[in-house]
Amino acid sequence: MKMNSIVVVAVAVIAVGAVGALAMSGAFGNSAGSEEGSTQSGVYTFEDAKGVKHSIETPISNVSVVHKYIPIYMKILGLEDEVAGLDTTYGMGFKSYFKNGFDIGTYSAPNGSVMVEHGSKYILSPVTMGLTNSGALKALGIEVIYLEVNNPEVMEENLEILCKLFGNTESIQNKYATYLSMYNECYDVAAGYDYSNTTNADFALYMASAGFYQTHASSAVKVIERISGKSYTHVIDPDVRETVYFNQDPAITVEFDNNHGLDYLFVYTYENPSDNYGKFIASGNSLDLTQLTCVRDKHVYSLGPDMVNGALSCVASMLYGSAFLHDFDEGKSAELLDKAVNMVNNFNTTFGLNYNTENI
Repeated sequence: MKMNSIVVVAVAVIAVGAVGALAMSGAFGNSAGSEEGSTQSGVYTFEDAKGVKHSIETPISNVSVVHKYIPIYMKILGLEDEVAGLDTTYGMGFKSYFKNGFDIGTYSAPNGSVMVEHGSKYILSPVTMGLTNSGALKALGIEVIYLEVNNPEVMEENLEILCKLFGNTESIQNKYATYLSMYNECYDVAAGYDYSNTTNADFALYMASAGFYQTHASSAVKVIERISGKSYTHVIDPDVRETVYFNQDPAITVEFDNNHGLDYLFVYTYENPSDNYGKFIASGNSLDLTQLTCVRDKHVYSLGPDMVNGALSCVASMLYGSAFLHDFDEGKSAELLDKAVNMVNNFNTTFGLNYNTENI
C-alpha cells in the first residue's frame, strides 16, 4: 500500500456495517417496526422501515427498486430476475445483473406510469436517499415499501422482510445464511486487531461528490467508530441526533484542526482517489486544506464509489482497521488489507458479483 498525501485503501465495493459484537444470527424473527410479522396463507403482514403497515400476497415479482443498495441484496439472494424498474442515476449502473430491468427515471421521483406500463406494482426504496413521491405512486396503485438496509442495527430484520416478500424459499434462506456468515466473518477478522493507539483519534468522513460531511448519527460513521477513533462532529455538534449529511464552512474544519487536530480523513464517492482528494482540497476555497493535520501526516484515505453504504459493509470495517493500524504496525495493516481483498473475491465468486479490487 503506497503512502502518499492520499492513501488508497478502498475496494470498489458496497459497504456499511458494524464490527465484532454486532453479529447477525440469520434466524428469521419479527419484522422491522412490527411486533409480530406474520405470514399466513400467502399473506404477509408487516411494518416497513417507515412504520407503514402492509398486508401483501406473497411471493411478489416484477418489483421496481430505487438507489443501488437493495438491488445488490436481491442479486445476493438470487432474486435478480424479479428486479424490474431501476432508477437512472444508481440502479441502471447495475443493469448487467438484471436482465428484466428498465429505466424508471430519478431515484427520488421514479416514473410510476412507466412502472404501470411494465406491470410493476411494487417498489422498494431505502429510507435515506430514497423516493419522495410515494403519494403519486400510491395513487397509481403502486405499493411503496421502505427498507433500511444500510443501518447495521436494523439491517437483519429488514433483510428478513425482503426474503419473506419473495416467498422465503429454501434457496433464498440458504443464500441469506451464506451472506450473513461471510458478513460476520469480516467483522470477526477486523475485531481481532489492537486499535488502542487510535482510540481517541478524531476523524471526518467526507462525501466528495456532494461536498457533504457525515455526522456521528450516520450509520457509516458508526462503522468507523466501532473500529477506532471518534467523529469530530462529537465536538462541533455534540447534540446531533438525526442529521446524517451536512454542508460545512471549511473555516470550521480548519478551526477544529487548530484546536484539536483532525487526525484522519476518509473521503469517498469517486473511483479515482485523486478525484476524491482533489474535491476535498478544492472545498477549502481560499483556505489551504493541505495544512490540515491529517493531510500533513498522510492520513487521508480514499474509498471507492460504493464503499460507504451497502451490502459488503464488513469489508469497509477491515479497510478502516488497516488505515488505523498503518502507523503502528505496517505488517498487520498490510495483512488486514490482504484479507479484505480475499473477502471481496469470495463475495464475487459466491454471489456472482464483479467488484474490482485493483484500487487497494
